[in-house]
Amino acid sequence: MIYTIVEYDRFENFYPFSLNHAVFEVRSGAFSVLERFQHSINKDDDIVLIVRDQIKDLVCERYPNLRVNPSIVPPSKVICMNQEVGDLYEDTNLSNFNEMSWRVDEEIYLWSFKDPSVFDFDKKRFSMKKDVDLDSSCILINKKNIYISSSSKISPGCILDASDGPIIIDDEVFIDIGALIKGNTYIGKNSIINPGAKLRGNISIGPCCKIGGEIEDTIFHGYSNKQHDGYLGHSYIGEWVNLGANTNNSDLKNNYSNVKFKIGEKEIDTEQMFAGCMVGDYVKTGISTMINTGTYIGLGANVFGAGFQNKFIPSFSWGKEDKTNVDKFLSTLKIVKERRKKYLSKSEIDFIKTFYNLNKL
Repeated sequence: MIYTIVEYDRFENFYPFSLNHAVFEVRSGAFSVLERFQHSINKDDDIVLIVRDQIKDLVCERYPNLRVNPSIVPPSKVICMNQEVGDLYEDTNLSNFNEMSWRVDEEIYLWSFKDPSVFDFDKKRFSMKKDVDLDSSCILINKKNIYISSSSKISPGCILDASDGPIIIDDEVFIDIGALIKGNTYIGKNSIINPGAKLRGNISIGPCCKIGGEIEDTIFHGYSNKQHDGYLGHSYIGEWVNLGANTNNSDLKNNYSNVKFKIGEKEIDTEQMFAGCMVGDYVKTGISTMINTGTYIGLGANVFGAGFQNKFIPSFSWGKEDKTNVDKFLSTLKIVKERRKKYLSKSEIDFIKTFYNLNKL
């Protein structure tokens, strides 16, 4: 069977993450939409990806084993956001395919994408030891719902409470002394949880992250850091983000009304009482940064300065008034990636320069 996965047509609803990612790369629980779909099909099945031209090269680079925007789309089942939306019965030219109507009627936004129920689905994909060697000072509550890779280390004094949902600790994770982790929580491969961290549930942490302080109801993509004290709640964090010491965000308005979220000139009622910040890739915050309820932070922004930050922070902002220099930005990003034994690719450089010059969100 061949499955053609088309990007959600209202990809703007997932800004700032979808500025440089396909919507099916959005993470919740232990997997992205695409990864979860891959776990649901047979090993012999094939996947074709259809995305915007602007991010095609980036997606090709991330998924070298999948066909992306082929000139001819083969006969296949067409999927959008894990929903079957149609069938192709014969080879179709890509331009003709893009003119067809593949649409999910439900209006979905980045802040509404977190679904705690996916953790129960995801835990079935892990066959981990539940009896790893732990110090006697560690406390495991509802142990049958805790999944710990044998290659991970849990330090003394940690408390893992899976009463409200599973805790999944993937390969080569290090949990430092005295950390508190409540389910539902997934901690991705090679991530580090710092001493005394408080992970209060409904948390997804991608690979190679470093996490500290107090966190709840938040998703981190890979290679992002929040190492120090400070609260982060009901938020969505992209890749290669670094939140400075004592960065805090608000996720509840003082009058308990619904949080409104602004994307450019468009303001949307989230219909939620709790909504924190949506943070794009490569963002950095200075120490003691205060982030307001329902804040948008675009790709590559450097956020610092006294008082609450603006609720809408465009991409490549430098503080509250200036714009970063793209060459200096790329030089720093190269160093950041090399520290994690990664490299800055030509397609990534080309995208960043083009996006910077277009001066989008």
